[in-house]
Amino acid sequence: MLAVAAALAVIASTASFFIGDHRGSSQVVSEAERTEENSAGYAVLTRVWDAIFDATVGHAPRAGDTLPAGRLFLTQGMAQLEFFSGATVLIEEGTEIEILSSWRAICLRGSARVRVPPPARGFRLDAPGMNLVDLGTEFGVRVDGASGLAEVHVFEGEVEAQPEDEEKSLLRTGESMRRDAEGTTSRQTADPALFTSIERMDANSAARARQRYEAWWAWSQEHRKDPRLLAYYTFKHWEEDRWDRIVNNFTLPKNKAFTGGAVGARWTRGRWPMKDALEFKGPGDRVRLLLDCETFDQITLAGWVRVDGLDRKYNALLLTDGYEEGEPHWQIYEDGSLMFSLAYADPEDGEKRNNQIYHSPPIFTLSNQRRWHHIAVTFDNQSGDCVQFVDGREVSRGVSEFHHAGRPINFGAAEIGNWGCPPSGTSFPFATSMAGSMSLRSTRWLCHLRRFWTSTSTGDRIEATGRGLTSLLTSPPQPRQWAFDRGAREG
Repeated sequence: MLAVAAALAVIASTASFFIGDHRGSSQVVSEAERTEENSAGYAVLTRVWDAIFDATVGHAPRAGDTLPAGRLFLTQGMAQLEFFSGATVLIEEGTEIEILSSWRAICLRGSARVRVPPPARGFRLDAPGMNLVDLGTEFGVRVDGASGLAEVHVFEGEVEAQPEDEEKSLLRTGESMRRDAEGTTSRQTADPALFTSIERMDANSAARARQRYEAWWAWSQEHRKDPRLLAYYTFKHWEEDRWDRIVNNFTLPKNKAFTGGAVGARWTRGRWPMKDALEFKGPGDRVRLLLDCETFDQITLAGWVRVDGLDRKYNALLLTDGYEEGEPHWQIYEDGSLMFSLAYADPEDGEKRNNQIYHSPPIFTLSNQRRWHHIAVTFDNQSGDCVQFVDGREVSRGVSEFHHAGRPINFGAAEIGNWGCPPSGTSFPFATSMAGSMSLRSTRWLCHLRRFWTSTSTGDRIEATGRGLTSLLTSPPQPRQWAFDRGAREG
C-alpha cells in the first residue's frame, strides 16, 4: 500500500536553464539480489505534538518511525509510543526513556503514562532502583534525574513494584509508591494530575491540525491565482459540486478542461482531519486527467506521499496513457526508490526507442512507511539533468546516456495512481495497475507555464520548498518561511 499526500506538483517551463553537468547511472536490483525487508524494532512512534527529540542523547525519530533499542530524550512537546507487545506509552517534555524490548523500557527521567491492554499484561516500564511490572491496565512513572527520586502511580488495575533490595509489593488502583534518593520507599495516593493524558494529547493535536490546515488553505487561496499555474488539484470540492467523482482543478481563473475524474478511488482523510484525500486500493482505482497543452523544456513533479507498503514491481504516481515520445512516467519501484523515465526514438534508428530511466536510492522502507513524505523530481531537456528530492533533500542526480538536448516534453491523457493504456507486449519500464499494491492520498498537481528558474538553481528552490513543506507537518505555521519562487508555497 502506498499513499501520496497533499501535493503532487508538475512545474513546466518553455525556458531552459542550466544546473550543471552531473552524470550518473541507475541500476535495477535483480531477482537474485533482492531480499525481503524486515522491521527491526520494538515500538512505533505513532503520534507527536510539537515534539523535538535530542539527537545527541539517542534517536531523533519522526511520527511513523519504527523504534529500535536505545534512548529517546523528548526535549519539547508530547509523543505516543506503541510497543509491539500492545502497550502504549505517552511521554512529555523532559522525558528520557530507554527501549530494551517490546516488553520492557526504562524511564530515566521525566514522566510517562502507560496503558496496557490484556494482551500486553506483563509489560515493564522500570525506573532507576525500581522494577515495575504492569498487571493491567494504566499507571504512570515519574523520575527526577538529578536526585534519583522515582514514583509509580496506579490509575487503574494493578502494578507489581520491587524497589532495589526490597520485596515485591502489589499496588492497586489509587495507590502510589515513592522511592527517594536515599532508597527509602513510602506509599501514597496516586495523583493523575501529575501526568499528561491522552485527552490533552487529543486536544493539542486537534488544535495544531486546525492551525496547519488553515495556514495551508490561506496560502492556497493566493497560490491558485498564480498565472503560471496550469492545473492545481487540492482534492477539495466546489460548493456547487453534485458528484463526488469530480477532482477539481483549483486554479483561478477556473479552467474546467483540466478537471480530473476519480474512478474507483474512495474519499478518505488526508494529512489533517479536515482535509479530504483519495485512496486507491482496487485494480481499477485512478484519477483520469487530460493535460492537453504545449510542449515543455523543463518540468518539475512534486508531491506529498505516504507509503503503506509496496508489493508490486512498479507503483504508479503519474503515467501518461501510452508511452509516446517525451511523455514522462513517474513511479515508485519495488525497492522503494523513485523512478522517473521518458522515451524517445533513437536518433540513428527511428524504429528503435531509448528509455531514459532515472532511479533514486531506495527511499521508502519499513521503518519510514505510514508517514507523509515530500517528493519531487526535476528534468531539463537541455542539460538532461534529472534531480530527485525527498523531504527537501536531494537524493539523486544524473544524466542518461541516451539524452539528446532539446527534445520536447509533453503530457496529454494521463492518470494518477494507475496506467490506463500500456502498449501491448511491453514490460519494463512501464507500471502495472495497482491491484491493491498502493494507495494514493490527497494528490495534487501543478503545472507552471511561465519561466520558472533562471539564475537560481533547481536544487536550491526544491530544497527550500521541501523543507518548508515538511515544516507544515512538524512545526507551527510560519508562512514566510515557505518560499517557492516569488513566494509560492506548497502545503
